[in-house]
Amino acid sequence: MFERLKKLPVPVLPTFVGALTLSNVYGGMGYTWFRYLVMAIATVVVICYIVKIIAYPGVCLSEYKLTVPSSLYAGFTMCLMILGSFYYEMGLGFGKVIWLCAVIIHAVHICIFTYNNVIKNRDISTTVPSWFVTYNGIMVSCVTGGAMNMKPMLQAITVYGIIIYLILIPIMIYRLIKVPVKPAVYHTMAVVLAPCSLCVVSLINTFDEPNQMLLYLMYFCVLASLLFIIIKLPDFFSFDFVPGFAGLTFPMAIGIVATNKMAGYLAANGMEGAGAACTQLSGFQIFLTSMLVGYVLLNFLRMFLRTPKRSM
Repeated sequence: MFERLKKLPVPVLPTFVGALTLSNVYGGMGYTWFRYLVMAIATVVVICYIVKIIAYPGVCLSEYKLTVPSSLYAGFTMCLMILGSFYYEMGLGFGKVIWLCAVIIHAVHICIFTYNNVIKNRDISTTVPSWFVTYNGIMVSCVTGGAMNMKPMLQAITVYGIIIYLILIPIMIYRLIKVPVKPAVYHTMAVVLAPCSLCVVSLINTFDEPNQMLLYLMYFCVLASLLFIIIKLPDFFSFDFVPGFAGLTFPMAIGIVATNKMAGYLAANGMEGAGAACTQLSGFQIFLTSMLVGYVLLNFLRMFLRTPKRSM
């Protein structure tokens, strides 16, 4: 069992961020048992990863020194933000502590990642959209933190997230066009849907009257990114399964939340037709995302249960 924990891949973390987000979507549709089940499984996974960090610190440090795995380690705090919010919703006071600690740890991670991969060293081949998991992942606090009574902090995080997205997205687009993406990180291209979706949800959640033009711009980016992923799906699935498939999970799940939030916003502002169109679009997103998240989770389960080869 400990050998399996030692080999637990980092992309499992952002995959469960996607599964948790999707479970919240289903919870909003009334399927609370499914939501509770996913929350319980994700809690076990997070505990397993904590055990891995404690039992094999050398392995975790070696992963953290690599740019792409390091960027994906942000999935750990993102899971904690969602789980902490869930526990707090269930009346467990320690949930708020978990949530706040996750936000602080994520902020520290952003600083360390920036020093290691922007200030100290720069490598265009590892400058991939998984960076958004680190830089914009902290905005999960704005998605889940409505009950935490920390509106000024969440508004500041929203402003930061929009600024960093607008800075990074042209760089990422230029890089994806000019420099070939290696097979090992090919699926990170799908992550481009996550930051703009987080920006849409955060704007609506944290500001009573968000700037309309900015909101429409961010949602246009959501639609463009979603179209990009759909077009790239045949290329993504031309590969045998690798942990990098995790890049298809959270971005697609948070994209549903962004569309649902936009549907509500449009309807509340007298644009019922556009709101209804967004609602219909979210149905397609739920269907596609459920398939993708289920596929990735099943393959990770196969990897985890596979009998390790014994040395002779």
